[in-house]
Amino acid sequence: MLGPRRNLLALVLVVVLIAGATVIAVKWSTFRQESARVAVPLALTSPAPPAAENRLKDLAGLDDDIGAVLVVSERGSEVSPALRRLLAQGRVGGVLLFASNFRSPAGVRAWSDRLQALASAACLEHPILLMLDEEGGRVNRVQAAFAPPSQLSAGAGGPDRVRRIERTSAMGLHDLGVSLNLAPVADVRTNQGDLVIGDRSFGSNPAKVAQLVGAAVRGLHDGGVGATLKHFPGLGGAPGDPHVAIPTDPETEARWVRVQMPAFKAGIDAGADAVMTTAVYVPGLGAGRTPAMFSATVVNRLRTQLGFEGVVISDSLSMGGVGARYSLPDAAVRALAAGNDLILLGYQDPAYERAAIAAVRAAVLSGRLDRAKLHESAVRVNRMRERWGRPFAHCRRAVVG
Repeated sequence: MLGPRRNLLALVLVVVLIAGATVIAVKWSTFRQESARVAVPLALTSPAPPAAENRLKDLAGLDDDIGAVLVVSERGSEVSPALRRLLAQGRVGGVLLFASNFRSPAGVRAWSDRLQALASAACLEHPILLMLDEEGGRVNRVQAAFAPPSQLSAGAGGPDRVRRIERTSAMGLHDLGVSLNLAPVADVRTNQGDLVIGDRSFGSNPAKVAQLVGAAVRGLHDGGVGATLKHFPGLGGAPGDPHVAIPTDPETEARWVRVQMPAFKAGIDAGADAVMTTAVYVPGLGAGRTPAMFSATVVNRLRTQLGFEGVVISDSLSMGGVGARYSLPDAAVRALAAGNDLILLGYQDPAYERAAIAAVRAAVLSGRLDRAKLHESAVRVNRMRERWGRPFAHCRRAVVG
């Protein structure tokens, strides 16, 4: 009797196992179907694709970078509400003073104090660069005891005298809160009929000018002020004035390398913080009828041929020769696209300057300006701001939560 019972129990067990397996299979199939249905809405609400995420990261800090690479100016002797907004909200990193902005050296110091207070109140990350042209002789913005003679006159006494003169001048500027001097002039004056350089140059001998430019840079640093070489690639051979119309320098590349380049190289080797490019046609350098400061072919020579790693700054976009051919917004974009890091707007008009900010932003968003290169420029400028800008009391941001 036990044998048949065992067989019956075994049969029942097999049936139960088969039924259980069937139930499990059905439930698993149902689960997979439901999961597939749920997957669609999950995909719709998933994070943005990596490309979109990278785009958002690229745009982070864009307005700060745009502000860092621009230098603005004012018509009056006070920081107007419009200029205050540009500096505080636009995060603009530099102000260029003209002689009309102050009546005495004390007026320059007052500007510096106001900018320092504004930087603190606006919680800026870096100092605002205060800059002006204090070349010497007829291009002295500050009428003070430390004002240097013309470069031609100073250079007659040799490199040691040039260094002493520039050290004294820089000490005076530093005491007034000036960060960056748009000097020395590195142009070799080879055309006696030029309309803009004259005694602003150390002379016509390339080797001598190179030696004196290096001494001038070292003197400015001795006195605590940043130095700017100008006007790259050189205005000394051009018969004209870019403040009126863009001149043409007919020299060949071989002659440029022999005559104009050595002074810029000497200034760079001496530690120049910035090099100013200018509006001059130099077909021999491969730019054709594009002004040098808007030509990547010319501007990039500073990096590739002269080994310069500092800030490339454009000459003022308000010069008549530039304005006659380009609108301000377009000129600002062209200057950045060519490889300039810092743009002198120079119009002393916030409306023009706001237009330049908008144009640069639009150029980045459209892809006309490379976002990564703009950031590299801002980093270079901010590094210079930290080195030479007047320190200020950083604000304490309110802590939430």
